[in-house]
Amino acid sequence: MVQKWLRASLFAAAGVLAVVLSFGATTSAEDKKTDKKGEKEPTIKEIMVKGHKGVDAYLSKIGASAKGGKWEDAQEAAKGLAYFGETLVKLEPAKGDKKSWEPLAKQYADETKAVLKATEDKDAKATAAALGAIGKSCMPCHKAHKGK
Repeated sequence: MVQKWLRASLFAAAGVLAVVLSFGATTSAEDKKTDKKGEKEPTIKEIMVKGHKGVDAYLSKIGASAKGGKWEDAQEAAKGLAYFGETLVKLEPAKGDKKSWEPLAKQYADETKAVLKATEDKDAKATAAALGAIGKSCMPCHKAHKGK
């Protein structure tokens, strides 16, 4: 009886170990992508949330900093947003056609570069215009690749 219990316990432990090990081995390809420094590149969702959502997002920080004449803060946030633009081009959409993704992602990257340039030039009007261009590009991409 004890041997049966011991054998069952060993099989259960082996099963748990197999599940734990297989969980670690099944991370998505997107999770494994790294940048030039070996750091994990952001996902599309992370780019959209950290770049666009709420008052702590890059877009909000850039707009508020530019309005307040805090150009160093605006430039720092714009560098982060431009990095997101560069990264987005390399990623593949979970939904929608990759052929439509490429020009939309490139447009976003170009617009983030325009924001960075405008903040480096300390040009409030150009910064506002570049941020507005990004805002106008949301819907076509979301319709094609998010289903909204």
